[in-house]
Amino acid sequence: MQMKSVLLTVGIGAVAGAATMLLIPRHSEAYRLADDAAHSLKEGAERVIDTVRSH
Repeated sequence: MQMKSVLLTVGIGAVAGAATMLLIPRHSEAYRLADDAAHSLKEGAERVIDTVRSH
């Protein structure tokens, strides 16, 4: 049950973040910083998943 709560929270956060990003102009510094952070998080999550799968 706890894992469902974590996944639900992450999912809601992702949707809220995506909705917020739609309101920010693409050429702004804030958009670039948020996009860089999102790519870093994605790469980190992929590394964690790869590590878990290899064990």
